[in-house]
Amino acid sequence: MKNLKGRKVLVTGGAQGIGFAVAECFAGEGADVFIGDIRVEKAVEAAKTLEEKYGTASKAYKLDVSSREGIRSCFERFKEEQHVLDILINNAGIQIRRPSLEFEEEKWDLLMNINLKGAFYCAQEAAGMMKDRGGAIVNISSGTSTETLPGRAPYCISKAGINGMTAVLAAEWAKYNIRVNAVAPGWILTQLLLDGMNMGIVSEKQILAAVPMKRLADVREIAGPVVYLASDEASYVTGQTLFVDGGQNALGLPDMGL
Repeated sequence: MKNLKGRKVLVTGGAQGIGFAVAECFAGEGADVFIGDIRVEKAVEAAKTLEEKYGTASKAYKLDVSSREGIRSCFERFKEEQHVLDILINNAGIQIRRPSLEFEEEKWDLLMNINLKGAFYCAQEAAGMMKDRGGAIVNISSGTSTETLPGRAPYCISKAGINGMTAVLAAEWAKYNIRVNAVAPGWILTQLLLDGMNMGIVSEKQILAAVPMKRLADVREIAGPVVYLASDEASYVTGQTLFVDGGQNALGLPDMGL
């Protein structure tokens, strides 16, 4: 049993995709789950779905992780209304596909502000609420933090930064009983990936050659490890990046049928 009943969880970028799957997994364990997202209407809809399906408290908060002021404003409102925060899931992020020789500074800044800077300041705000009572932070990294993809340099760099941030914050905040870990997903079966396959950007054959388990992940297979790392079952785990990728990180060379 993960013993999450009544815990207050904030999931950034929780209105859809991995974020919503994580939110739903927490709600299924009895936690009160709050959705922080810039897409307010979708966040409200997601929170309503959680309340109706699981009977736990849920609410949407407008959160623009690209803005320091937007982050501060969201956490101030959260603190006024919820008073405490037990778990933060740093999930919000974007990906921009573009050759490195052509990557504009404006796009670089946008991606880094959301994926890395925003994650840091969300963690900082959360830790400020947790330092007197402990808590857990789980950052969403990516398999591309170590297994890079050409044409996605800033994204890969931002996720490598998440791994480093996870380790240093874990070491720094352990004295407050705040645990900080990360989950690095591999290839997940999403509509975005299916669209990419249909457009010929990537093929399933290419992907599965790099995955020993020879299949794509379901988004719920990412949510489970996130909830585990945030739970008391992982009470002595901190500073770790857990690769949930079907063995891709362990393989090295792709399977060439040798």
